[in-house]
Amino acid sequence: MSLKRLFHDARNPPADPTHLSFRDKAVLVTGANTGLGYQAARKYAALGATPLILAVRSREKGEAAKANIAREAQRPPESIRVMTVDLSTFASVRDFVDRLGREVPRLHVALLCAGVAKPAFVAGPEGYELATQVNVLSTALMALLLLPKLRETAAACGSDDLPPHLSIVNSQSSHLVKPDQLPPAGQSLIQRLNDSSQFDSTTQYFLVKLAAWFAMRGIAARAREHGGGDGGAGEVIVNACCPGMCRTDQGRDFPLGQRVFMAGFQAIFARSAEQGSRTLVSATALGPESHGKFWVNDEYHEPSALLTSERGEELYRETWDEILTILRKHVGSRDV
Repeated sequence: MSLKRLFHDARNPPADPTHLSFRDKAVLVTGANTGLGYQAARKYAALGATPLILAVRSREKGEAAKANIAREAQRPPESIRVMTVDLSTFASVRDFVDRLGREVPRLHVALLCAGVAKPAFVAGPEGYELATQVNVLSTALMALLLLPKLRETAAACGSDDLPPHLSIVNSQSSHLVKPDQLPPAGQSLIQRLNDSSQFDSTTQYFLVKLAAWFAMRGIAARAREHGGGDGGAGEVIVNACCPGMCRTDQGRDFPLGQRVFMAGFQAIFARSAEQGSRTLVSATALGPESHGKFWVNDEYHEPSALLTSERGEELYRETWDEILTILRKHVGSRDV
């Protein structure tokens, strides 16, 4: 993406979706204690979401976010719940969804916003590179495990109600991957991401986002297997959204010099987290036509020529199959 486009986007943010209402809608936001997740959660609270579920790794930070959101949005604290989940492990994701199923009777919106980016290769507890684990594998697992609850809610919705939404935060970087960045013959995308010898933080970021895009496509297809495809009873809308380049603390683990450079760069070329979160919230109120699509800057972003090519489709099928194989190995085939 050109600097000219970044400069333009930073000064032309998406519309603030203040016209929307999530009154009495149960809304889940992961990564809700900071950055884009926090700002999106604050907007949902102001738009009437009840309960608003803040999914966070640290209860202490989650409770602090809850207090701030309740105060800023002028909402009763009891309308906001804090639930902990550690996306670095499959067991924590499964336990979280089990608790959610027991404690929350319905779920209208799931905004999966949590993510990490590391300057060096870091293996997570499950043996996968940490960003791959959190942004791709655990997020895909959570989405798949949430689908039954979302379908139950959809079945109980009235004919005039918008179907429940599951939206996964991504980046246009997923569509900017170049052919020479793809894994070589004989190596899958997940294997490439988990190969420490090939780690480069920029390429890794792009490829993680690509794998997450493929995961969203697979989840959207899975959701359609149980719905009529027209937004009717039992339908769940699954899409992806990109907030654009935003000033957040996601690069907090990078060396000081890189953080200083990025702070200066983002001061000119990035939006605020609040402005970026507008896209996240509006993505969860789009109609059935948004299913399987990418919402960026208040419009649908079309996949690149590479992604729609035979090679791109082959890589999608291969990656989604591998994601399912990994998840079934850890949580059982019945659930995914």
